[in-house]
Amino acid sequence: MKDQPNFLFLFPDQWRWDWLGCEDSPYGKVPVQTPNIDALAERGIRFSGCRTCAPLCSPARACLALGERPPGPGVPDNQHCTPLDRPTVFSLLRASGYHTATCGKSDLFKPLTEPSQTGYYPVMDTLGFSDGIDHHGKGQAVIYARKGIDDPYIVLLKEQGELQTHLDDHPPQPLERAAAPTALPDELTTDAVTGRHALKLLNRTPENKPWCLWVNFPGPHDPYDPPAELLSRYDGIAFPGAVAPTDDPPAYRDVEKDRLHYAACCSHIDDEIGRLLAEVDRRGERDNTVVVFASDHGEMLGDHGRWQKSIWNEGSLRVPLIVAGPGVESGGVSRSPVELIDISATILDLAGVKVPGTWDAKPFSSCLKNPAIEHRKYAVSQLEDWRCVTSNEWKYVEYREQAPRLFDLSEDPQELHNVAEKYPQRCATFAHILEEASPWERLGKDGV
Repeated sequence: MKDQPNFLFLFPDQWRWDWLGCEDSPYGKVPVQTPNIDALAERGIRFSGCRTCAPLCSPARACLALGERPPGPGVPDNQHCTPLDRPTVFSLLRASGYHTATCGKSDLFKPLTEPSQTGYYPVMDTLGFSDGIDHHGKGQAVIYARKGIDDPYIVLLKEQGELQTHLDDHPPQPLERAAAPTALPDELTTDAVTGRHALKLLNRTPENKPWCLWVNFPGPHDPYDPPAELLSRYDGIAFPGAVAPTDDPPAYRDVEKDRLHYAACCSHIDDEIGRLLAEVDRRGERDNTVVVFASDHGEMLGDHGRWQKSIWNEGSLRVPLIVAGPGVESGGVSRSPVELIDISATILDLAGVKVPGTWDAKPFSSCLKNPAIEHRKYAVSQLEDWRCVTSNEWKYVEYREQAPRLFDLSEDPQELHNVAEKYPQRCATFAHILEEASPWERLGKDGV
């Protein structure tokens, strides 16, 4: 049905929730320049209380695709693939008449990846995609290129005579690369290439079908390697320092430098998003396209002495979420807790597709018209050795072998003071919620 809305789902990797020009932060206002995303928020709704169900790439994306909290998808880490024996949000959309496509680094099937110079793999059809150009991202591209495995990004670098430039730009362990501008031309960064792939996929969608395009930008995931021109936009601009940093960070880490380069990576993606939104407008499809901007997990950026993700702190757990499009209130802000997986249920609901009764995901469609509506009372998150529940005011954390932790986010948004001993009854209530929503027994003793 052509009157069903299109969906442009913008999904960068490791974008911290408060690293947006339109967002406020208890850590200090972040002067990141994201004018296109800010404009999207002005014509839509920003959900300031969204948390990922699992702050790690493949687990988060499997949960999103399947509409389930962990450990339901059976993807405890990045070495596991999304199960292929159950419907995804993309396969349900396709079955209802949508043309579904993806580009960039989806991380739904990384361990299964075989060489594909076109970027379309047979497993993508099983996952529900009609079309796609999937590639391994920047650091992963180095690992695969050294093994002689070509994907569309490696092929392009070879054609442009820049593969060795990219290899030289990254050490054998690319995640341990100090922040520095890329030596590649701006147009050959993974995020710029992903943007062009998205434009290509958008312009080969069938005219008689609604479409859903999932754009998986590999950045701003480390290593933080923006084009030099992007760095120049931040000349003379200072960023807030880390919360409770350690005195002995890894040798390749520099909080101030990392944050500057991370912001430039965000701006680079914002530029690509601007081009995509302009193309939707050029095609005359703005009034029938729902645009979603979110991320799989955040980035600690030195807070509490941590980098990257995989921890329950807000920098890792909390993610941006903006929705704009037909029927969405302009300039609204929802502070209700939202889970990342709820995006999939909402997309199905807006498309007129029934949300599976087995899903943990819950559509927040009513909030798009009235952001004052409470969507959830709390959000649940989990990885192998911890689980937590977060409300607007509280965060309760359990480890398998440690005493529980409780934080009063209204008074202590930086999570500096564990008040679990002060509020034993509140801890007991949250422990019951966790056992109901995400019991340890489902995951198993060894996380499998």
